[in-house]
Amino acid sequence: MKNIVLISQLSICVMVPTFLCLAIGLWLDGKFGTYFTIPLLIIGIAAGARNAYVLAMNSIKQDEQAKKHKQDKEIAEKVEKYNETHK
Repeated sequence: MKNIVLISQLSICVMVPTFLCLAIGLWLDGKFGTYFTIPLLIIGIAAGARNAYVLAMNSIKQDEQAKKHKQDKEIAEKVEKYNETHK
């Protein structure tokens, strides 16, 4: 379930800035007769890629911290069990 949520978040983080910049570029082109669509689209794609990277790295960091916490807890339990048996 966690992976499905992560995939959904990644897709939203990429699509929103891309389509938002595309829409702004098209609006500016229609309003002023300029050529802002392509540069803004590139900026939107770059922003989406950056957002996806940050989200993925945060997810990896959280998984590593959870794994380390679990390992530390297991080690503490084993030490406690060892100390109880060797009194």
